[in-house]
Amino acid sequence: MSKSVDSFNLYKVSEAILANPLMACIVVDEHGIIRFINQAYLEWLHKDKDEVMGKHILEVTPHSKLPEVLRSGKSDLVDLWSVNDRETIITRYPLLKDEQVIGAVGQTIFLDKAGAKILMKKLQTMEKEYETVSEVLVQSPYLIYVIVDKAGIITFMNQTYLHLLGMKKEDVVGKHILEITPHSKLPEVLRTGDIHKIDIWTVNGRDTIITRTPIIKDGEITGAVGRSLFLDMSQAKMLINKLQETAKELNYYREEFRQLYQARWQFDDLIGVNPEFTMVKAMAQQLAHTRSTILITGESGTGKELLAQSIHNQGGQEGPFVRVNCAALPENLLESELFGYEEGAFTGAKKGGKPGKFELAKGGTIFLDEIGDMPIGMQTKILSVLQERVIERVGGTTPIAIKVRVIAASNRDLEKMVAQQEFREDLYYRLNVVRLHIPPLRERMEDIPLLVSYLMAGINTHLNANVTHISNEALHMLQNYNWPGNVRELQNLLERAINLASLKQATRLGVQHFPSLTGEALPPAVNENEHSTLNDSVQRLEKELIEQMLKSTNYNKSQTAKELGLNKSVLYSKMRKYGLFN
Repeated sequence: MSKSVDSFNLYKVSEAILANPLMACIVVDEHGIIRFINQAYLEWLHKDKDEVMGKHILEVTPHSKLPEVLRSGKSDLVDLWSVNDRETIITRYPLLKDEQVIGAVGQTIFLDKAGAKILMKKLQTMEKEYETVSEVLVQSPYLIYVIVDKAGIITFMNQTYLHLLGMKKEDVVGKHILEITPHSKLPEVLRTGDIHKIDIWTVNGRDTIITRTPIIKDGEITGAVGRSLFLDMSQAKMLINKLQETAKELNYYREEFRQLYQARWQFDDLIGVNPEFTMVKAMAQQLAHTRSTILITGESGTGKELLAQSIHNQGGQEGPFVRVNCAALPENLLESELFGYEEGAFTGAKKGGKPGKFELAKGGTIFLDEIGDMPIGMQTKILSVLQERVIERVGGTTPIAIKVRVIAASNRDLEKMVAQQEFREDLYYRLNVVRLHIPPLRERMEDIPLLVSYLMAGINTHLNANVTHISNEALHMLQNYNWPGNVRELQNLLERAINLASLKQATRLGVQHFPSLTGEALPPAVNENEHSTLNDSVQRLEKELIEQMLKSTNYNKSQTAKELGLNKSVLYSKMRKYGLFN
């Protein structure tokens, strides 16, 4: 498929069709009030748009049949219509929503009869081709087919049905359907006009699934059709099996999506008695039941995403929790990741396009983490989304309404960034509708014992360990540490300590299990007995830090990169440089 076809936009096409100078179109609501009229129709009436919009259709065209369409709910597929001594062929049809008539449309098939004559000639040349194609379709060896007139007389039966009955065409055409198949229900369809969508029908000992439909012309039943969906039940079973397999596959991917975008943290996981912390937690619990945009601030490792997930879960949204790390995505990919893209939008774009994170978060929450690192250009687009609540895919022109809660987070001083013109002031105030600031761990030292107890229980379960206690000396040491990495650093140190204690089959953490806090974590980066450049010393220290972090994360490279604040590709490069893959 060419790029021009790929980017074919139905929204633009519909606009072009309505603006077509060769087609007149008018739309009324359920009360007959004109809600749309195109320029061709206005010129036809010799009126301006202001003269007709909002008026009843009968005020503008007194003999209009659109009120009849509104009343009956039936379509006028073809009718001759004359306005200002100009005749045309027009079609009228109701607009339906939930089986209720909400309006009606009148539109010309041609602007005048000349167009109709051209069509008639074209149809005459195509008629033979059409008859050939239709005959091939009904003569399919996998389909049985019979047509009767309004009296129940057979007018057509395909060869497959004839073969099953053991008859010839001349034996059945012109006979009543009950003479050929005594238990046929087609006479019932002729009498009631009902459609039998699915029925089991037996022909010479072979079960098949059949549908029966009336043939209606000018509101009257003129005949009926019976046709099979399958030649026999084995084909139906094959379809059922295929549908079941498809349903299983769909459920699998739905579950994969649910797990991928699932918020697992609850407010019960926010541990602490610090007054400032408990105040933030209480505010968040109240805000969870609103749709307000929330800005969460705090240093790295304080638990901003944990708080965002808790708000999402408490709010009871049916949609997913979708996280976007604004700092991790390259600027050239950020827009397509957030808003998605249409097929052919750029080189390498997936066939069929791709929904963005805002679309995926429909009915749920989108968490814009590290929004302070978002490029200025994207900040403008995010502001527009927050104000208008609509997005457009990259390469698309159709607005997509979004119903999603926005929670943003940053570990940077956004007010300072605004003053330095590094962050849009209008976006800051749009995000800062409600602000929740999580205090750093060093300002809530009274929470250390509670956090240690809670985190140790989870780590023991994760590691299948049994280190359930901590000495007073070790706890005192933890309470006197500055915690630049906050709760995340505490969790990592505890996991490392429990690993060390488990190796020695200890069940109690002591000071010795926290070597990084006692100064024993790393050997000196510079050996006093050897001369080395500053670069050598920095590289040695860098290697030791990476090696230590790899061990503490059980060689989880993604987690290691995150803890060290490195891009994953940068970590891999440094590991190759220092020979740490072995």
